[in-house]
Amino acid sequence: MTKKIFNKEDIEYIENEVSTNPIFRYYGIRIANISKLSTKGIVCVSDKNLILTKGNSYTAYKHIKERHNYWSINIYPKGKGFGAQSKFPKEIAPIDFIKIADQIYSEKNLVVENVHKDSDLFEKYIGEYTFQNNDVETINLILYKGTKIIHSLYPQQNKHNKLKNREKFPYARGIIKIKKSSLPNVKNVEIPYFDSNLKLKYVILIEKYLLKKTEEWRILTFDVNGKYIDDLIIGQRDLVEFPGETFERITYQHCDIRHIENYMKRLDNGEFK
Repeated sequence: MTKKIFNKEDIEYIENEVSTNPIFRYYGIRIANISKLSTKGIVCVSDKNLILTKGNSYTAYKHIKERHNYWSINIYPKGKGFGAQSKFPKEIAPIDFIKIADQIYSEKNLVVENVHKDSDLFEKYIGEYTFQNNDVETINLILYKGTKIIHSLYPQQNKHNKLKNREKFPYARGIIKIKKSSLPNVKNVEIPYFDSNLKLKYVILIEKYLLKKTEEWRILTFDVNGKYIDDLIIGQRDLVEFPGETFERITYQHCDIRHIENYMKRLDNGEFK
């Protein structure tokens, strides 16, 4: 783990940048063009002088965004299934992370008896935050020990993760693909599902017949080498149309289709042979 987080030299570089760069002499949020930042690049410094760097998949802004942002599509294998990481409510954007961290950062919220195995590297703050819908949730803020550099920020509960209570479902949804079919006036939506080894196992295929205004749902099955071996027709329904492809993609990426996913478990059990 220590090779993937900031080391002593990284921390010294970040703190020196904050103390010497004129832009950080002023209080308030200062957000840069994040995509152009290096791993140690500073995204912003808060009113309480908390420092949020770009980081990577294991620390700081990128870690929080990939692991705890509601709209993240990253999947995390755990045993024979997938972990249900806690996520922020869907109305929370990454720009809000530093504002939430500032509210949690308080002496009264410091966990003095931190028994975590990495307590020699980090210090932990636990406090309450009120979201836009007036829901009050407990938030964890993790700083590099002895600094104001943010390592992680996340809700304590996983109530906003769609994978919660799905521990017995052994597949996770991958990135949606929308393609033109080889047939005229037909569009395909592919919703892939991966096993805990990140091998493709099933694809929900929605064939949209644009002129007939109907769509057919099927589940394609793949072998351990990712080769198509069979499919199961689920049924047809009236065509569902969207105002644009981006909206369509986001909808299928995050919608609840457990009634279709249940067919995968039945296929695993050999019910349709």
